[in-house]
Amino acid sequence: MNSLTPESRITIRTLLLRDIGGLFLVALAALMAVTMYFGTQGALVILRENAGNVIHTTVRFLSTHMEPAIRTAEVIGRKVLPEGPNVSPTNIEMARTAMQLDPQIRGMAFFWTDGRYETVQADGTARLHNYAPGSEADRAVKEARLVAEPYVAEPIFSRLVGRTLVTARNPIFDDSGTYLGFAASAISLYDLSVFASQVDLVGGLVFVVDNDGYVIAHPTLTDPEIAKRMTAEKPLLHGSEIGDPVLAAFLDPAQHKVDDLEDGDGIKIRRARINDKRYFSLTLDVPVSQDGAFTVGIYVDEDSSSYTDMIRYLAYGALAGLGVMALAMLRLWQLAERIRQPVSELATASNAVAKFDLDHVVPIGGNSVQEFNDAAMAFNRMVKGLAQFGIYVPRSLVRAILDKSEPTGISSVDREVTVLFSDIVGFTTLSQSAPAEEIVALLNDHFTLMNEAIEAEGGNIDKYVGDSVMAFWGAPAEREDHAAACLRSVRRIADLLRADNERRERTGQRVLHIRLGIATGRAVVGNIGAPGRINYTMIGDTVNVANRLEQLGKQVAPGTDLCVLVSEETAVAAGNPPDLEDVGEFELRGRSGAVKVYRLNLDRK
Repeated sequence: MNSLTPESRITIRTLLLRDIGGLFLVALAALMAVTMYFGTQGALVILRENAGNVIHTTVRFLSTHMEPAIRTAEVIGRKVLPEGPNVSPTNIEMARTAMQLDPQIRGMAFFWTDGRYETVQADGTARLHNYAPGSEADRAVKEARLVAEPYVAEPIFSRLVGRTLVTARNPIFDDSGTYLGFAASAISLYDLSVFASQVDLVGGLVFVVDNDGYVIAHPTLTDPEIAKRMTAEKPLLHGSEIGDPVLAAFLDPAQHKVDDLEDGDGIKIRRARINDKRYFSLTLDVPVSQDGAFTVGIYVDEDSSSYTDMIRYLAYGALAGLGVMALAMLRLWQLAERIRQPVSELATASNAVAKFDLDHVVPIGGNSVQEFNDAAMAFNRMVKGLAQFGIYVPRSLVRAILDKSEPTGISSVDREVTVLFSDIVGFTTLSQSAPAEEIVALLNDHFTLMNEAIEAEGGNIDKYVGDSVMAFWGAPAEREDHAAACLRSVRRIADLLRADNERRERTGQRVLHIRLGIATGRAVVGNIGAPGRINYTMIGDTVNVANRLEQLGKQVAPGTDLCVLVSEETAVAAGNPPDLEDVGEFELRGRSGAVKVYRLNLDRK
């Protein structure tokens, strides 16, 4: 249900004309905002592509720096670990050759589970060591067993080489699955910082940090004074400790903001203002460490790039769109009336259809707009179809169903109703002696008469069965006078039938005599049938009583032209009208117990 009151609704004319100014102001603002936003994003995309090349070059350098170390630890470790401590000269020479081919590998180490490990330097020097339970080496051996695959461990500071190293570790298992220990290749981070310092980036630089903001690579780390600050206790420096306020700002969430950018390669953009200068950074997370990822990125001074000029040109383009929008506003005003007229016609006709008042639906004319024209033609065809549908379904019932306005249709209910059954006396004999065309015409005339009288008093015809009619009052809409309305309808039937019989006698046609049975009581009313064939009807003892009373007319008044028998419940519900006469109690076929029956006196006075 629409909760809006008539006063709060507006017409389509008002919507299109009164609100047009506000609509276009919003459209203009939205257009400028969208142009600036997506233009900014486009500029960032171009900038990201250029900067992305630098980032991906750094990532490739990082990968080529790491991958050989991981591969060397795996290949040589599978040969050394099964032999046990005291690495053979052949394997030592193999390790030395691998370090010569990949000079970023500054040393190798082999750890066994029995408390011993052996180191091999780049010059081929090998030394055997012992480690105690609970030591750093012991924890590393246990860690590698849990990881059970090649990985990059956290950076450590090597006093031997005086630099911070990253170790690529490879756990080794024998053929039976027994864990032997792990092989490690040590990589210097200094080489990464040297690479970062050599990247030519106007107004910016390249950096690599870990998950916690500790610097893996930065041009500043090539400064010996800065490098001296890295120790065994502190193998890495945080981004806020190397004297780079821009990097520190980008590592501090409180000092920068994140921009959204549609991209497919995971690059993130951040902005920050440091010392009255605007900077932005582009970063990419690269999974290289066992505990997470390294963040490879660049930051650039906005004023030193072409980004600012690109944004200025975008602003000019947005302003140029104002003229186009002014012309569009005029065109929309012209369109308002063109839309309003067919929609208004369709709404008026639809209201009539909603009331099932098909006689007052004016056909909708054609329209030059294809969609409106198609809608008009489809609507006209729908009305014609509903008109045919109305022949088979009582309009009064359809209106009542529409008035219920239940989203799931009409549900079955237990309701007090009044049911009427009628039957033409001697119809079987008549149908055997008369031509089919005459029988059909006779029934159509008779049912038209019955329908007129029943609908005039708000009744609904449930069905026609041969020459019989079943009708009811009190559903789907409840009404207190259902019994009285039924009797009024029967009196109309009597008047119409007698007038029709007089006409038939004058024209030499067969006259009709009918019997009617009426009962009042509870019945189950609702949609009954298979999913593909539903009938709104009712079932229950009340229906059976009405049918049996109609048949009882053969016994009570066999010679009358119109016999109407009524149950006691109907008489009481109708207020015991004076033209009801008590004819006694009768046993009805198929029911136990007697039923008190009344006859409606329809004799003219």
